[in-house]
Amino acid sequence: MPLNRKLTLAFLVVGSSAALADVTAPAPAPVIYEAPAPTAIPASAPMPASAAPAAPLPGTAPVALKAKAEPVDPLAHERELFPRPAALKGNIAFWRKVFAEYSENQSVIHDLRKPERVYAVLDFRDEAKTLGRVQLSNLKSAEEVRAKKRVEAALRRAVAQRDTPEVLDDEARKLAALFAGDRGGLREAADNVRSQRGLRERTGEAMAISGQYLPEMERTFANEGLPRMLTRLPFVESSFNVEAYSKVAAAGLWQFMPDSARMYMRFNHVSDDRRDPWTSTQAAAEHLRDDYRVLQDWPLAVTAYNYGRGGLARALKETGGNSLDDLLANYNNKRFGFASRNFYSEFLAAADVERDWREHFGDIQRRVPLSFETVTVERYTPYRTLVRLAGGDDAAFARLNPGYRAEVVNGKLYVPAGDRIRVPVGRASAFRAGYQQLASNETYGQQREIYLAYKVGKGDTLGGIAKRYGVSQQTLIAVNGLKKGRIRAGQTLKVPNDRDFATSTLVAKTESKPVVTKRHEIAMGSTGSKKAKLATKVHKVKSGQSLSVIAERYDTTVRHLLELNDLKDASRIRAGMKLKVPAA
Repeated sequence: MPLNRKLTLAFLVVGSSAALADVTAPAPAPVIYEAPAPTAIPASAPMPASAAPAAPLPGTAPVALKAKAEPVDPLAHERELFPRPAALKGNIAFWRKVFAEYSENQSVIHDLRKPERVYAVLDFRDEAKTLGRVQLSNLKSAEEVRAKKRVEAALRRAVAQRDTPEVLDDEARKLAALFAGDRGGLREAADNVRSQRGLRERTGEAMAISGQYLPEMERTFANEGLPRMLTRLPFVESSFNVEAYSKVAAAGLWQFMPDSARMYMRFNHVSDDRRDPWTSTQAAAEHLRDDYRVLQDWPLAVTAYNYGRGGLARALKETGGNSLDDLLANYNNKRFGFASRNFYSEFLAAADVERDWREHFGDIQRRVPLSFETVTVERYTPYRTLVRLAGGDDAAFARLNPGYRAEVVNGKLYVPAGDRIRVPVGRASAFRAGYQQLASNETYGQQREIYLAYKVGKGDTLGGIAKRYGVSQQTLIAVNGLKKGRIRAGQTLKVPNDRDFATSTLVAKTESKPVVTKRHEIAMGSTGSKKAKLATKVHKVKSGQSLSVIAERYDTTVRHLLELNDLKDASRIRAGMKLKVPAA
């Protein structure tokens, strides 16, 4: 959408109010940013956790805190655990501005290697009042590209003419001045121009929402012997959006990737615990605890949460370093990119902004922490039955138990036996009483079966199919009612398949064979390559663990564990017993 005004780009340094250059050119574009006075969040909005003198007990009423109240920093004694190297001072200052000052409708054009070297800030706040979401997004993207190209061209002119400063134009001269004493940096700068949109609005909302979770999160981390300050990482990862889902498949408050999720929580056909704020917080605490055990340094451990502890350990070995400073200075690997290099700085900046919320957001009020009681599901039970026993409020139940997949919520699968679910405060006793009175046809002794619809191809044998999918021939014979174990080309078989749920068909005990769809044939067809034999490891049974709980933990089935361990009865396991379980 054309704008009837001229583009004004100012090249400036963060922290300096003096523009280094002003250049005009006829084109539709936003004007240069002028730092606004902070806009206070309405008093009705929730407040961040650090605003409270002490974590309130669940269920207590919110307490309004005024901006003029005496500042409180309950994490002051922990901050020394997270050093601020001089080399990161500018980075941290840059990210503080991104979280607390720059609007989501402002785009910062800056240097990728030194983010604090800001060339220009594009302001779209006026356009945001009149344009639709798609129009505004397109405008931002187009103008960011245009501004970056303009800056890149000016930087290249500065490089080409650096030895003849008398012929430099004003724009290139003032850009060159930003790189005084850093000729190498100027030479490479044109290839390192980046744009960053502000996060002020999102951060303000995160400050509000975090009140629902931070008290319990702090308790979880304290119980693990970890600094509570680490609970501020979700400000960076997800802005405390429970529904956050990234383009690389990270999900939840803590943005776990699928592979790491499988290590620390339940991530299977029943539940994606990444979406559960409480379970994922416990998992994040264990993840960060393990990162620190390996790396013995909090800046490295925090960075490993983003980059991976194995990769970081290899980087240290490769460079001969022992600190994040060493890696930032000496490790040049394409995978160790902008996000990983800046992750620790972002964490410190977000923690600063949360501590100084009054300064940035004015009067705010914290949302009441979500309160609940827990009960245990004794048998496999439909989700809808549990909602009814918990009081019948679908939204409340889902808010307290957000990890269950749609197949469970829709009744295609049951909530597993042994699951601990959360119910509203005051409902636990009634829930337990009601559960004991359920009819025999409302709870079940096992989960509904999950099958792959497999179309037998020419030359297939029952033994080959069984080996390919890690099941026994006897299981295939029993599941499909095969006489004498004979199969024929074109026949459709049901193959138990808990571990590849996306390509499976749900079939109840009394249902007939599944229908093979084209998607199934493409994904797991009869001409596909054979699966490698599943690796196993040993699990030592703990007191109170049932085989179903262990199966859920390792993303497998009770039947599979019985077969792996030559067990006849799932109820015969006992504490101390060592079981074979899937290794991945």
